[in-house]
Amino acid sequence: MSVLGCRSSYRWACRPDGHGRERGTGGRQSGGRARPGMAWLGVAAGARRAAGEGLRARDLEVLRWVCEQYGARTDQLEVLLGTGPRSVQRLLVRLREAGLVQVRRVLVGEAAWVIPTRMGLRAAGHGFGIWQLRLGGLMHVAAVNDVRLHIGERSAESEWVCERTLAKERRPGEHLADAIVITGDGRRVAIEVELTVKSRQRVRLILDDLSARHDAVLYFCAPGPYRQLSELAREGSWPGLGVRELPRALTSTP
Repeated sequence: MSVLGCRSSYRWACRPDGHGRERGTGGRQSGGRARPGMAWLGVAAGARRAAGEGLRARDLEVLRWVCEQYGARTDQLEVLLGTGPRSVQRLLVRLREAGLVQVRRVLVGEAAWVIPTRMGLRAAGHGFGIWQLRLGGLMHVAAVNDVRLHIGERSAESEWVCERTLAKERRPGEHLADAIVITGDGRRVAIEVELTVKSRQRVRLILDDLSARHDAVLYFCAPGPYRQLSELAREGSWPGLGVRELPRALTSTP
């Protein structure tokens, strides 16, 4: 699929409105010149001042990415930025000093999690609520992050619409996809990240719903659901269905 095409950078970000390009162009740089698509930087001006002018534009772009994804591990931010742990650590110090994120060690032997604070969510400008970190949801959030990084490496021209944005637009009865990728040619691909096996009836209903509203459906699966979804794909009832294994662990490029 064209969704898995070419390389990207950390700027591969979620569409705020879920449909078109960013609606605002209100952010301004020093000297008063408008900077298209960066209105949220103006929202974060107070946080920038609070950090003693220490924050950089890249810091806030990373903050926005983390807000869209609920949270992220520090090793995933290394991949996002294509840098090493020291650079990520310095970035997180700036964000923490500004009160925009908290960094928490959750599981022994696993990289720390970066969670936006209420102030950080306001700075990102999406209007999302605080994410209540729960152990049961960590694996899924981490897997969705890995999928976003994986697709972003292969499809720089595509845009990611995050689940948090989709939840605001969902109509009653519609299945909430983990994300939508809008390809360079305008195709809308529903992204599902599946770690556990659901009943076949439930999966069929999800496929019917997503296929009716999108040009394609792309599943990234752990081994159990991968076998189940592969069997369903072979039936041919959903021509736009693609099934992939979960991405292997990505590494940063310092």
